[in-house]
Amino acid sequence: MAWPEQDEPLIARLKVACWREAYPGILPQPILDGLDIGRSTAEWTHALRTGIAWLAEQAGMPVGFAHARADEVTTLYVRQADWGQGVGRELLLRAFDEVACLGHARAHLWVLEENAPARCFYEHMNGRLTARRPVGYARYPRLMEVRYDFALD
Repeated sequence: MAWPEQDEPLIARLKVACWREAYPGILPQPILDGLDIGRSTAEWTHALRTGIAWLAEQAGMPVGFAHARADEVTTLYVRQADWGQGVGRELLLRAFDEVACLGHARAHLWVLEENAPARCFYEHMNGRLTARRPVGYARYPRLMEVRYDFALD
C-alpha cells in the first residue's frame, strides 16, 4: 500500500517513467516532454488523501502502482520491463477488492483509446467497453479515451 505524506515522490517518478515508456506515438511529444515530477508529486499528495493506492515491487524496486477512488480505478501503471509478469493483474485485482469493500458491485476505468496493449489487458480481465470521450487536452481535442466496466461478483 502507498502511504500519504511518504510515497508521493516515488509514485510521481514512477508515473513519469511509465508515461515516457508507454505513450510515445500515443500522446503528443509535447505532453511527454512537459511531464514534471514536482507537479506530479503535488497531484499525488491530493490523490492519496482522496483514494487508496498500492505500489508493486520486484527485487525491492518499485515497478508499478494503482489508485482507486469510490468505484473508479483512476490509475494503473507498470514499468514496461515488467509487463506480462502479472504485476498489472495483481494491482488491478487489489483495486477491485477495495472498490468492492466500499460496497460497489461494479468498477470502471478510463484508458487512452490508442493504447492497444492496455486495452487488450483490460479486455482479458473481462472489462466491457462502454463509453468514449475526449481526454480533455484543449490543444489535442481528437485525443480520446475509452471506458471499461467490470463486474465485481
